[in-house]
Amino acid sequence: MRLHSSPSSTPAQAVRILIADRNRMGNQLLAESLGRDPRFEIVAAAAPSDILSIVTNLQPDLALISADFDGAGKKGLQNARTLKSRNPAVRIVIMVEVSTRESVIAAFRCGAAGVFCRNESLSELASCIDRVSRGEIWANKNHSEFLLEALRATPSCEGIEAGKIEQLSPRELQVAERAAQGESNKQIADRLGLSEHTVKNYLFHVFEKLGVSNRFELLFLMFKECNGPATDRAAVTLATEQGHPIETYLTAAEEGSVAAQFVVGLAHLEGYCVEKNGLSAYYWLRLAEAGSHELGHRSRALVEQLRGDVNAHEIEALEHRVSRAIRNNKLLKSQRPAELIRRSEDSPPLRLAI
Repeated sequence: MRLHSSPSSTPAQAVRILIADRNRMGNQLLAESLGRDPRFEIVAAAAPSDILSIVTNLQPDLALISADFDGAGKKGLQNARTLKSRNPAVRIVIMVEVSTRESVIAAFRCGAAGVFCRNESLSELASCIDRVSRGEIWANKNHSEFLLEALRATPSCEGIEAGKIEQLSPRELQVAERAAQGESNKQIADRLGLSEHTVKNYLFHVFEKLGVSNRFELLFLMFKECNGPATDRAAVTLATEQGHPIETYLTAAEEGSVAAQFVVGLAHLEGYCVEKNGLSAYYWLRLAEAGSHELGHRSRALVEQLRGDVNAHEIEALEHRVSRAIRNNKLLKSQRPAELIRRSEDSPPLRLAI
């Protein structure tokens, strides 16, 4: 089974294809195989670092990109996302090793119009490329189910009972949905052409009208209304039962806390308590990176000033304590947001802020 949009007429010329498989041998084999098909013209076989420049110079119709490259996991997805944002006319087919829910949804989110699993035949790949080049979507039955599940799981004000939803203005609806999907006030403001202050005002009115106190209660409300009693999402349950720890981080992140920005970035990166969203993860982690760099400069300048006022032996003792504290710092050692967010009331999240 394949998903199709309205197909265009058969291309009068061969489809010009850029191939970027996971290694040089893969590029060569695909180029030789697809090159025998008169429907296709192979314009280049590229390494990951060359994809964007080749597309700019040669303007292919379609890019066939591996989701992973040897020694660089998910590099293909990153390249596909960048390629699609800079060259939206280029159709993209992403090759995945295994058709898992995560890999398929990630590929489509990164700009793919077709997802091809490597355990399928080369004749299927040719059909996939042909269909995608005509403006259609290539997705088998399992892929379609993954996409539908992802759509159903997206928080939406459309699922809230009419009596409540009718109280919201069209703009409040837009702000509410984006807030529940994990976007920060700044991201919402940029997308909708508003100021951050205006977004905060909209959220205040949304919370008041829907009877919630923050964006995580809003998220829970949307999931509950859209999915009914069966809704039992770990992320939503955790956020509501543990006193909204991620909300504390998000508030601190928006106020400029570097540590909180790092935690929120990790949470978006892995979909912990918030929607898994690469763009949001990138935004918060970049803020944390830039903020920590500036914070380091300011701290270093102040430390140098203090060196003249503190005894050298005392400084040496303090340096040992600093080294020990850095080795034991949970924020620096943790790789997963769950390790940072799961805190008891006796150890609130913001105590990790530095």
